[in-house]
Amino acid sequence: MSPALEARSPVPRHVPGPRGPWAPVARDLERRGTAVVWSRVAPWHPDLTAPARLRALLGDDRARYEARQGADAERFAAGRLLLKYAAARALRTEPDGIELAYGLTGRPLVRGRPGVTLSLSHTGDLLCVAVTVVGCVGVDVEDAGRRLYDTGLEPRMCAPYERAALARLPVGERDARLLRLWVLKEAYTKALAQGRLLPFTTFGFRPDGAGGGAALLRDDGTAVADPAWRFTTLPLAGTHLVGLAVRDTRQVREGQRDVECSDPLDRSSRKTAENLLVSDSKDSSGSTELVGKGLPPWPG
Repeated sequence: MSPALEARSPVPRHVPGPRGPWAPVARDLERRGTAVVWSRVAPWHPDLTAPARLRALLGDDRARYEARQGADAERFAAGRLLLKYAAARALRTEPDGIELAYGLTGRPLVRGRPGVTLSLSHTGDLLCVAVTVVGCVGVDVEDAGRRLYDTGLEPRMCAPYERAALARLPVGERDARLLRLWVLKEAYTKALAQGRLLPFTTFGFRPDGAGGGAALLRDDGTAVADPAWRFTTLPLAGTHLVGLAVRDTRQVREGQRDVECSDPLDRSSRKTAENLLVSDSKDSSGSTELVGKGLPPWPG
C-alpha cells in the first residue's frame, strides 16, 4: 500500500475476542474517523458468554438468534456481538448499551445514534466490521485465493469496459483484478444501503496501479469526481481481501452536508436500479434485503 493511501485508510485490526485489544481501533476512529475490525467466530461463540449477558447483548436480535441452529446461529451471534463492541468503541460506551436496528436492505444501524455507521461482512468463519463516525461506510471481505474469472461471474458483475480491461490482462492477473472489483462493488452498494438494487453492471471501478485505492466510474467508463468518497482494497492476514467504501461528509461543501449516503453516479444509472421490481428476501445472515426480480443469482 502506498504511504499516501495508508495515511487515509485504516488497517484491518485483529480483535481476537471481546477483551480486545481495542486501543488500535479507538486510535483509528480518532485519527481517521473510520476503523476496520476482523475476528473469527470461535472467540465470540455464544456458549462463551453467560446466558443472561448474551440475552442482554443480543437485545432485539435474540429471537433471530434463537430461530437459527448450529454454525448459522454461532455466526449470527458472533457478528452481532462484534458489531456492538465496535460501535461501543466509537461511542466510548459499553456494548450492553448498544441496540442495533436495521435498514430496509439489512444495513445494521445503532438505534438512536445516527452519527455512527456500521457494516458487516463474513466469509466462512471470518468476520469483518467497519465502523465510521464521519459519514457512511460499506465493507466486504472475500478469500484472496478464490477463483472467479471465467466462471460466468463477469457478465453479471462487470460493466462492458471492465470486461474489456480484464481480457487485456495476463491470464494470471485476472482473478485478482476481478476480486478487487467484486469487493469494491459490494462495499459501495452496502455504503449506499442499496444491496443488489443497484446492478453491478451499471457502474465500475478503476483500481490504482500503485496501491489499494480505486476510482469510481460511470456506466460509460468516465470517472466520477466526488472527493467525499474513498474506495480502497486492503489485504487481511495474507489470506483475504477487504473492500472498503467510505463517504466522509466532512468533505461535502458547506450547505450541502447530508447525513445520508448520496450516490454520485449519473441519474440514468440510478434509474436503472430504481425501476427494478423488488420483493422481500432473506440474506444468509437473516437480514431483510431488497432483491430485484430478474437479477441473476449471485455466487457464494
